[in-house]
Amino acid sequence: MGNTESTNTDKGEYRVACHCGRIAGRFACSNQHVVAWDCNCSDCYMRGNIHIIVPEADFRLDMPGKESFEAATIEYLWGQKIAKRQFCKTCGILPWYRPRSNPDGYGITLKCIDWGSEENIIPKVEIRTFDGKNWDESFQKTGIAEQSKPLETSQ
Repeated sequence: MGNTESTNTDKGEYRVACHCGRIAGRFACSNQHVVAWDCNCSDCYMRGNIHIIVPEADFRLDMPGKESFEAATIEYLWGQKIAKRQFCKTCGILPWYRPRSNPDGYGITLKCIDWGSEENIIPKVEIRTFDGKNWDESFQKTGIAEQSKPLETSQ
C-alpha cells in the first residue's frame, strides 16, 4: 500500500510551486490523510524541510511557460548522489525532489503546496520523524520506501 489508506475516489489534485512560480507541478494524493516526513539529515535539517512522498505516476510538471524544467533549475547532488534536488534558479526554492529513500517517487515540500480553494478537500497531515542522521536504521524502521508505491485499487 502506498502513502495513504485510501482509494482513488478520495484523491485530490494539488499544485506545488517555488516562491516565484517559475517551476511548478501538480500531484495527486489522498484528500483525507497524508503522511509528511520531518527529516533531520543535514540537508533537510538546514532547510527546515518537511515533505510528503508521492509515487512518480501521481506527479506531473505544470510549468507556466515554455521553459524546460532543466533550464529553470540548478541540480544539487550530495553524499551518495542518489537524491536529486533541483532548486529554482530564480528564487532558490526546492518545491519537490527525488529522495534517496524513494527514487521511484517525489518528495513534495509541505510548505510549497497550494491546497487550493475552500472547495478542495484538504487532507489531514500527519507528521512523522525520519532520522536522517541514522539513515539506514530509520529507512528500515519507518517503512518510508512504501510511500512512493502506487495505491492498490480494487476493480
